Amino acid sequence: MAHFDGSADKDGTSNMSPNPQASINVQPPIGGTPPQLLAQQAAEGRRGAAWRLMHWIMEGDPRAIAAVTSLDDDRLAQNLLEFLALGTWAGKPFVPPLSVRTAHAKTRLITLFLPASGMDPARAMRVLLAAIHDNRPAMREAAIHILGIMGNRTVIPVLLESLNDPVHSVRLEAVKALGRVGDPSVVPALLHALRSADEQMGSQIFLALMELGSAAVPALIAESNNNSAWIRWHCIRALGQICDDRALSVLVRALADQDHAVAWVAAKELPGFGKMSVEPVLRLLMTEDTSAWLVETTSYVLRDHCQHHEELRPYLEPVLKEMHSVGYRVATPNAARKAINEIEASGLLISLAS
Repeated sequence: MAHFDGSADKDGTSNMSPNPQASINVQPPIGGTPPQLLAQQAAEGRRGAAWRLMHWIMEGDPRAIAAVTSLDDDRLAQNLLEFLALGTWAGKPFVPPLSVRTAHAKTRLITLFLPASGMDPARAMRVLLAAIHDNRPAMREAAIHILGIMGNRTVIPVLLESLNDPVHSVRLEAVKALGRVGDPSVVPALLHALRSADEQMGSQIFLALMELGSAAVPALIAESNNNSAWIRWHCIRALGQICDDRALSVLVRALADQDHAVAWVAAKELPGFGKMSVEPVLRLLMTEDTSAWLVETTSYVLRDHCQHHEELRPYLEPVLKEMHSVGYRVATPNAARKAINEIEASGLLISLAS
């Protein structure tokens, strides 16, 4: 419940300044002011008009939507963005209608910035880009959030710049937005941001890479040879989760990575590619120096195939046995070669590739 202090805007409506001694659910009269006039008054900063306009928007009144979308005044969009970010209107305290105090309602108001759903796209973009440089972090964060939803690739340079914002929450929102935009060109920048990322930021960067999906695969493959083991680890993990066939050979090679964490994440992800990984793993054992560590990572993959693909067990179990024998360095390549020949002779090799 809410009471207000009794003062009024020039149109006679309450200025919505809340009385802290009162409840916040008392609603002022809705009145019959045309939405077009309410939109203009709300742009001028009149909170009573903004209250009524929001009420009609949430009621689904087409006149209210049309009033917002047709008004040739950037201030309404600026005030609306401020409300979404800070809960204020034109720099003053503002208690919105009950119908606007939900997450769904905020989402509904955000759509007013989107192309084909709300205000003029040029106006929306102009207001949002200006807010990127606002000295209030919440304004920058809200603007970046909406730009990410828009998915317009022309704003990528601005979003990339926001990865260096001094405020953590703004950088986090920039990562989310870059994932939504869907342009693989942002992958190197996201991976670079990992160098100084904390756990929360690292998790968000990973989610952004997942959202980019197969489009990110070429850039992830290119960065999988990065000198930084931390970057390689994230690339291999992301490629494994995206599970694009183009990444199979990269994950197989990573089983022999000098960094054990990178090699292990490759071993954990390869079973997701199914039987396609059997032949490349066996060929790796034929050509790579058989270190104790390579035995561990490849054994993990081959054991998984034995467990889930019974038809492969007769061919892979002898390899696993030799891999754990005293003379494994010499025996392993020979056992892998024999397994490939036998699988090929049985006709299974064709089915593995399909």
